[in-house]
Amino acid sequence: MEFALNATARRKALRGAMAGLSVAALMSANVLGANAQDITFWAQPQGDLLAYQDLFDNLTSQFRDQTGINVSVEVINWSVAFNTWLTVAQGGAAPDCADMYWLHAFVGIGGGKYGPRPLTDYLDQWPTLDQDFYEGALTDVRFNNEFYGIPWRVDIRPLIYRTDLLAEAGIDHPPQTWDEIVEDGLKLTQRDANGNVSRWGFAPGTNNAAQVMLPYYWQAGGQIMSDDGKTATIDNEAMRTALKFLQDLVHVHKIASPEMFESSNDAVANFTGGQVAMIGSMGSGIGEQLARDYPEMEGKWDFAINPEGPENRDSYSGGGYWGVLQGSQNVEACVEWIKFLSTPENMQVISETTGTASPRRAVMESPYWTDADWKKQVAETLNYGHTSQHPTSVWTALASPEPGAVLYDLVYNTVIIGNDIDAEIVQAQTRLQAELDRANAR
Repeated sequence: MEFALNATARRKALRGAMAGLSVAALMSANVLGANAQDITFWAQPQGDLLAYQDLFDNLTSQFRDQTGINVSVEVINWSVAFNTWLTVAQGGAAPDCADMYWLHAFVGIGGGKYGPRPLTDYLDQWPTLDQDFYEGALTDVRFNNEFYGIPWRVDIRPLIYRTDLLAEAGIDHPPQTWDEIVEDGLKLTQRDANGNVSRWGFAPGTNNAAQVMLPYYWQAGGQIMSDDGKTATIDNEAMRTALKFLQDLVHVHKIASPEMFESSNDAVANFTGGQVAMIGSMGSGIGEQLARDYPEMEGKWDFAINPEGPENRDSYSGGGYWGVLQGSQNVEACVEWIKFLSTPENMQVISETTGTASPRRAVMESPYWTDADWKKQVAETLNYGHTSQHPTSVWTALASPEPGAVLYDLVYNTVIIGNDIDAEIVQAQTRLQAELDRANAR
């Protein structure tokens, strides 16, 4: 019923509810508690758990004081988060609203009956949304011409590099193109007298093969599948270009480790230990980690925008958003809660407490996110964010960082083993299409 109301009717209903709550606010606290509206909100923790809990204690208290609405917050451990949201999308118990992710997949699984609920009719509550938020982050909350909520955190992945090692090699700026990655990588890679590598010049990313490949494929102009998640679209020149570039880093230029996808490969340890000079796609969260846990690294590292590929500078971007669940009887109250959370002031506090980059431009332009060069580079990279979401319920299996997964096998067999790229792409295209057909047949 709430979804069918137009904006005017909603405002009238809300004013009525708020007027009633204002009267209630004049009554005793016990009476207010008995009459207040309750909504349930699920969220995954970010940063320090105790600080996160204190943060939401304060926010829910302020919100109750302003509106009379009680928000009951349940924190979901990340270890069970995916299965929890999968269950919700399949009809399991759900809260009224939540901090969620992978909207495209869970909407598809829910089929309009379960899972995320569109909030398109409430877009007027954020009249300057497109100006206030980075475009890349907004792609995470729009799907099939519907709007589902407000993005609140971004896992953006710029290039990270050792400023001290580049200076030693006579390099005065981080690479700006794929060609410069190779040029700089050759200068930065070091070998001992026996030819053993003591320092790799470049690592394309961490040890997740699919996530490593994705930004280079996007930078070459590719997409993994069609927008409706029904057609595999990897048998193309963009994939050949991306895989050839990555393959050459290992086998031709020999500036990237052939062990990059092994589970034992620790990108952070290799970077701080000086065994790798540049990592092409690295979660911005490492910035807080280096500043906090590695004081000896101060002044020896920085972020940069990802180098430009043949088509663009797209950067890997994950994230989370606040949305409402199908079946909730408290949609209006949830929208008010999300409006409250998404004010510039509250998103500033949330970003500083959790240490996560914010999709709201004003936060990233604040003193907190401009007091160090690496933070400014994080903000700049957000302009190139490309969502890592894919519109299929089987994306987890397709992109698993383990042998047997379609994308892992494609990347490992070509980049590390050096197999024929054309043959591997044809095989991967067939496997990927079969997985999409299986998902869409459900």
